[in-house]
Amino acid sequence: MSEKKLTARRLSLIITSLGLLVVLGLLVFEMQRSAPSQEIQLSQNRVDVGGDFTLIDASGATRTQADFAGRYMLIYFGFTYCPDVCPMALDIMGAAVEQLTASAPKKAAQLQPLFISIDPQRDTPEALAEYLKYFDTRIIGLTGSQAQIDQTIKAYRVYAAKVAADAGKPADSYMMDHSSFFYLMDGSNQFVAHFDHATPAEKIAAALDKLIR
Repeated sequence: MSEKKLTARRLSLIITSLGLLVVLGLLVFEMQRSAPSQEIQLSQNRVDVGGDFTLIDASGATRTQADFAGRYMLIYFGFTYCPDVCPMALDIMGAAVEQLTASAPKKAAQLQPLFISIDPQRDTPEALAEYLKYFDTRIIGLTGSQAQIDQTIKAYRVYAAKVAADAGKPADSYMMDHSSFFYLMDGSNQFVAHFDHATPAEKIAAALDKLIR
């Protein structure tokens, strides 16, 4: 085969390869663009999550959603006896709020982080006050009667179930199985977005910077 034919063949293979790379690149881009984030889920339309609540804070004062009107709420549902997931989530929440405060203090001032107990039997106001000493001081803890908590977790579509203590252990050493997300609600208590509990703080802070108006 002549050198001219070899050169033409090589050129044809190069052009074909480049064309395939472009097509593959466009496919990958489209898949990434259309795939939903597993860490952060934004609301494109009004979502039926959230509602009125009447609870008690760590000082024993009654709190309702009206106390936070006009402010965004970043809410996490958990319990103080949680061995690992809840403490990690509250650490992330505190770090995200701290980073937002540093980068966008006016937006951070519009945000109220809340920790709502799913275990009112053990999470008294006193227990919440002691527990939250170890986390960001801006986090307000809320508990209440079983009926009040049940109404709140139903409104926010939170899964929570008591897991009986192992045989031979005290009955009050039970655990709680629960869903684990941060919920961002706007100043009218309307759902904006939710974040997986393990989402890095910097990603949550960046999202809050974009979502808080």
